Amino acid sequence: MNILILYGTIEGQTEKIVNRMADLIRNRGHHVVSQPGEEIPAEFLAGKFDGVIIGGSIHMGKYPKYLRTFITENADWINAVPSAFFTVCMAINSKHEKSRKDAIRYSELFLSQAGWHPRLVATFAGAVKYTKYNIVTRFIMKLISKREGGSTDTSVDHEYTDWESVVRFTNTFLAELTELAENKALEKA
Repeated sequence: MNILILYGTIEGQTEKIVNRMADLIRNRGHHVVSQPGEEIPAEFLAGKFDGVIIGGSIHMGKYPKYLRTFITENADWINAVPSAFFTVCMAINSKHEKSRKDAIRYSELFLSQAGWHPRLVATFAGAVKYTKYNIVTRFIMKLISKREGGSTDTSVDHEYTDWESVVRFTNTFLAELTELAENKALEKA
């Protein structure tokens, strides 16, 4: 089967998660295209894929605009094939329940506004990449990390992604995709 993973990343952790998903999908014998959302070629045909995973990181409470544009422009296809959505948001890893709930609400609101109803939705923690931030961003992220219970050691980057959750998400998506394909094959027989 052909699977599309479309994503939006700012600091690279979403892309790292997508690469892990793509490896898992390939290892199960499927073809996968991982496509950055801001670089979609004009001749791109979403309809050639049997399923889609879309993911994006949250910054300042928002996803990259191009993800919503893609979903809106391809809504009929996305809602017709097996689909999944994931968010990368540090708030899901917070020690504060309100912050964790807010992280989940971001995806609920986004999906509602986009008119998309994926079969599978997840939120993964990302990374705090202190060494890649400018001095102002590093200071702000240190304050946020301290408030949320994360590391404030700015000399190194800190990865919080739960890779087992990424594996479970991907395997669940593949199982649903395979089951739907088998059911369609039985209906045709």
